[in-house]
Amino acid sequence: MLKFKDILYVFSDSTDNSRALAKAVKVAKKNEAKLTVLFTLTDETMPDSLGFSKADIATFIEGKELERDEIIAKYAEDIAIEKDTLLSNAYLDVIEKVQQSGFDLLIKPTENEGLLSRLFGSNDMGYLRQCPCPVWLINHAEEKSDNTVVAAVDVDDNYPAHEREVRAKLNLEIALTAASIALSKGATLKVVSIWSSQYENTLRDFGLLKKSNEEIAENVKEAEELHGKNFTRFIDTIKAELGEEQFAALAVEQVSIKGAPREELPKYSKLINADLVVMGTVARVGIPGLIIGNTAENILYRLNQSVLVLKPEGFDSLVD
Repeated sequence: MLKFKDILYVFSDSTDNSRALAKAVKVAKKNEAKLTVLFTLTDETMPDSLGFSKADIATFIEGKELERDEIIAKYAEDIAIEKDTLLSNAYLDVIEKVQQSGFDLLIKPTENEGLLSRLFGSNDMGYLRQCPCPVWLINHAEEKSDNTVVAAVDVDDNYPAHEREVRAKLNLEIALTAASIALSKGATLKVVSIWSSQYENTLRDFGLLKKSNEEIAENVKEAEELHGKNFTRFIDTIKAELGEEQFAALAVEQVSIKGAPREELPKYSKLINADLVVMGTVARVGIPGLIIGNTAENILYRLNQSVLVLKPEGFDSLVD
């Protein structure tokens, strides 16, 4: 079962909340967690006809509170929900509340701003970059999926020792979180790792460094074998953590793909019609505010699935 016990759901009136809120309620109920619904205030909240008199404003606020009580009442039989209000929809203001209250998971619907067909808007990317707790962005579109959860991990060991340790812990947390979600919903779990042969294109095409096809093929083979050993070792670790019974119930599939993560992970997730991708946001460990990294951000811009994004140990948000 997931470890999350204090969940914040961010209710935005700029998008459809029905699917995401129902998911948040289900997650909280299964984990016996506390759920707070934070109603935010956006331009869409304020009607053009609203005047500036105290009476008009009071009437509007009263009506809005009744509306919000009705939303929460729909789930009263499932779980007790606390209600909160924020006179803003900016991710910075919400993150401050997360920091003050110590929430351990933030859930919200995606806010597609129509930017080049990207699922996640700029506000969503702000949460992914700076929120100190895991962020679950739920695609509000009612699309059928194959009930598959993808755990995206990086088993490459070509990092400094201290960074390998942080990445190893994050990889394990990603896989176990994805496994818990998959078990709770009867989904299959695909653990995906994408690899490449370092300098392959340079050795193939660049002047003095150019190598023969045979030499390049040998380098690629060595990279593939090393990745395979690291990946199998990681899968064995997951199996040991979950136990034989749960590992078998998940029908865990080990998926190794050659190529660039920013291209191959979104492509694969779309191919299998996954409904959730669980991933991390490590860039350079120990650099506050730069944890998301170019690779993770490029992946997120290309994904069209709901995502649960975990931060590495030692993450330090720049939001004060």
